[in-house]
Amino acid sequence: MSDETPQSVGFRFLRQAQQDSDWPWFEEHYREAPQQIVDFLAGDGLSLTDLTIGDIGCGDGIIDLGLFTLARPLRLIGFDIQPTDTAALLADARRAGHDFAALPEGLEFRTNAGTSLPADDATFDVLVSWSTFEHVADPVALLREMRRVLKPGGVLFLQIWPLYWSEHGSHLWPWYPEGYAQLDHDDDEIQRRLRDAEPGREADVAFVLDEFHHLNQITADGLQRALLAADLFVMKFELLTGATRITRYHARRPLSELGITGIKLIAVPGEKHPAS
Repeated sequence: MSDETPQSVGFRFLRQAQQDSDWPWFEEHYREAPQQIVDFLAGDGLSLTDLTIGDIGCGDGIIDLGLFTLARPLRLIGFDIQPTDTAALLADARRAGHDFAALPEGLEFRTNAGTSLPADDATFDVLVSWSTFEHVADPVALLREMRRVLKPGGVLFLQIWPLYWSEHGSHLWPWYPEGYAQLDHDDDEIQRRLRDAEPGREADVAFVLDEFHHLNQITADGLQRALLAADLFVMKFELLTGATRITRYHARRPLSELGITGIKLIAVPGEKHPAS
């Protein structure tokens, strides 16, 4: 019997669907995402080398393995609400041609309960979060907890892609490559399309649909409001966007929502104590 959780099965299913669409899941997360994090911070003279880093929403752990290898922090702890399958992570790495017999010393994974992080106050020099906050039910509560575990003078790097109202914000692009599924199709149509496309994979389809239904629909401005409520102040940001074709049926939605596909930012804590 498999020890996989519903989440790990669902992640694998989503990876397979994306790879069928020429999406190199492992290498993108092992190389490209860590490089973007490092480059974005380096633009402000910030290095992760020899620092203590926390990753909020580490998922399958591939980004953390790549970030640890690239940036050489002293310690990196990945947090997720589901246990990270380190055996599967190492097996994926070996299949991709990377020689890992075990996790590097200094890299570990912890399971958090909801918005509570199992870490002491002021533990981390840097926190990172990649494509997580669109899934968080209570962003303010989690950001306040992140503020608690961030050291005074620490830095938060946060990325979201895709934002909900943008072209691929449904997270269903393997089945809706034309985009805007969340605007153009009702729930019944979406369920039928996925089930017809994936016969015999009811549990996998149910996972993907559940992910879709629980997207929090946060916008770039909503993210800023959540950060401010947690005493975190944006110091640098990059809006991810490009040419976008819409129809007249979309035209009543704000263009900032339709056209801003994602965001990368650096935020820092305010002056007050995180517990105040």
